[in-house]
Amino acid sequence: MNEEIYTEMILEHSKNPSNFGRIENADAHARDLNPSCGDVIEMFLKFNSSKLEDIKFTGNGCAVSQASASLLTE
Repeated sequence: MNEEIYTEMILEHSKNPSNFGRIENADAHARDLNPSCGDVIEMFLKFNSSKLEDIKFTGNGCAVSQASASLLTE
């Protein structure tokens, strides 16, 4: 893959992130902050027995952090 494809993918996921939002009564929840730049990501997971049923994230930060969280949830 060339750099243009990576750039397009990052921009697309940062503008239109997959699985953005919260899960009420999530079975697992994590929040982390990058103190050097201020990016914040929160992950919410819901399980059905031992299988992942739903995953969502919220956060604020640069295009790379938001795109990374979006890609992770896919």
